[in-house]
Amino acid sequence: MDSSNIVYDNILLVSIQRLERNRLLNETDKYLMSDYPITSNNLILIKQYRQELRNYMDNSYFTSNIGFPFPPFPEMPF
Repeated sequence: MDSSNIVYDNILLVSIQRLERNRLLNETDKYLMSDYPITSNNLILIKQYRQELRNYMDNSYFTSNIGFPFPPFPEMPF
């Protein structure tokens, strides 16, 4: 495998990771709506989780961690 393939593979990996990160962020958008019934403690947890997701794509975090951060609840309160 030459270096151009490695670069392409890395770009592809980052693109896929960004798509998944964006999907996870989109799933939690509703919890930030002012009329969504969520406790203030859970809202704080959701905001922290969303920040961890945004930080995930930061190069230092992305390269030193395996997988996305876990949501603050075993099952998200849908």
